[in-house]
Parts: sequence; structure tokens; C-alpha cells
Amino acid sequence: MKKILLINALVCFSIGIIFAQTTATDFTTDDCNGVSHNLFSELDAGNVIVIAFVMPCGPCETYSLPAYSAVQSFATSHAGRVHFYIADDYGTTACGTLNNFASNMPISTIFSSTDVIMTDYSDLGTGMPKVVVLAGSDHHIYYNENDNKINFLGVQTAISDALSTSLGIGQSVGNEFEILSYPNPVNNVLNVSYARTQSTIINFTIVDVLGKVVLRVEDNSSSSTEKLIKSINVSTLDNGNYFLKISSEIIVESMPFVVSH
Repeated sequence: MKKILLINALVCFSIGIIFAQTTATDFTTDDCNGVSHNLFSELDAGNVIVIAFVMPCGPCETYSLPAYSAVQSFATSHAGRVHFYIADDYGTTACGTLNNFASNMPISTIFSSTDVIMTDYSDLGTGMPKVVVLAGSDHHIYYNENDNKINFLGVQTAISDALSTSLGIGQSVGNEFEILSYPNPVNNVLNVSYARTQSTIINFTIVDVLGKVVLRVEDNSSSSTEKLIKSINVSTLDNGNYFLKISSEIIVESMPFVVSH
């Protein structure tokens, strides 16, 4: 009998792992200021959403603060793209109480709504508070931790990973631009050979491995030449790995390169 119970427990545990939620649950609801939010629309727009589910309570503030600080560390490098939400765990606490709770986290969007609840993320851990990091058009969960397991570095790393993915690093949609860059590694000037599409404006963006945009160049020439070459000065960039994104209104492609002075 004990063996049967043990086997059943192991089966249930295994099923829990296999079906653990890896994507966010959508919601459309008003925040405590009466502003409407749709989660998936925010994620589809390339934003990273960090949600701290709270009761509220003393430990909830203690362990939410590192997550809040991690979000604020991107305020300059990725202005307007990383957002901190505070949500009552079951949507039953009054907004006034939540506003007082969040007095040390002033740049926050606060929710008390049964549409934004913690239950859907509880299969990946329990305890208060719970912090999740959500991003990408696939609405992926990059981080899901509770109480004293929440830390600044863990949340910051998850946000960096999320930003890299939402910027399309390492991803390419087809090869319509027929991109070829040289030399690689590059010292001072990166030459980019590409085919023009119907668009008259082509944007070149260079991002680092953390997803931070380090250089932008626009090519709005009216040349009808089928194959073009754009020379980009990268002499000011530090040695390391980067990604070149080339984009028009309808096409985005990327490729890696290395700077070595």
C-alpha cells in the first residue's frame, strides 16, 4: 500500500513539473488610477512587465523592494520598456491600502482586481510575495520566485534576458535583406552588404548581449541599386559580442558580430 501511495505521489509530482505554466495569463482591467491595461498588448509591444503579488504585509514589502530596484536599474538604458506592477494576491485589498503599502515603490502601477491574481503562477512556488517577470510576443515567464528567494540580481538577469528576446537578438525573419557583414571580428568599420526592399528607409541598430541599444544608423538614400553597402563606425564600442539589426517597416532581421580592437 505504501509503495502504491509513493508511486502515485511521484506521478502527481512529475505531472506537475510537465504541466508547470511557462506562459503568462492575459488580463484586461483597470489599475487603481482607473487606467485600463491589457497584459498581452503590453508584452506584444516589446515591454517587460514585472509583477509583485502582495497581501500586503511586512515581508511582502521587504522582498518586493529588490524586484522594484531591479526594474529601476533599467530606467535609463531602456526608458519606458520595463514596468513594475503591484497586484493584490486575490484582488480583495482596497486600493488605498495598497497605495500606502507601495509608498517606498512610487514608480509602480497598482492593481486590486480579481482579473490579476496569483493563482496561475502558484504551480512554480508558493509564499509571499511572489514576483514574476513576463515578456515577449510568446508571453513567456522569465522569472517566478517567492519570499526570500527573490533577489535583485535574479530579477535583473531575468529582465536582461527578456529584453534580449523581445529585441529579437539571435533571431532572423527570413533573409530578405540578404545581409552580409564584414570583417568579423571588426576593429573600426563594419561593412554591411544588403539588398534594398520596397521601403525607402532602412534602419540599422546595434545592441549588446544585454539587449541595450548602443548605436543607431538610418539609411534613407533613394538609390535604386539592387545591392547596397553601408559602412558603420563601431570604433567607440567596447570589445565584445553584438547583434546587428536591420529593419524596414515590415521586415526585421539580425545577425551577430564581434568587436575586437
